[in-house]
Amino acid sequence: MRKLLKFLYIIQEVSNKNRQPKLGRGFMTARRFNPFNPLSYIALIVIIVVGIIMFGFVGIWKETATRNPFKWD
Repeated sequence: MRKLLKFLYIIQEVSNKNRQPKLGRGFMTARRFNPFNPLSYIALIVIIVVGIIMFGFVGIWKETATRNPFKWD
């Protein structure tokens, strides 16, 4: 699934090797949703709807990280 999302440019990955300052949280690769791709917003809505169906309104906040998916992370 990750390969498909990268192929459609929904997820962007950047290597932090030899990079100062490091993007995101300093991991080897920084990942984010591509804010310039309209499919990113559709994917985000689908992910939220599926999360609500799986976990409910209260459970989705316990199961997901509440950070900005469009920043390098």
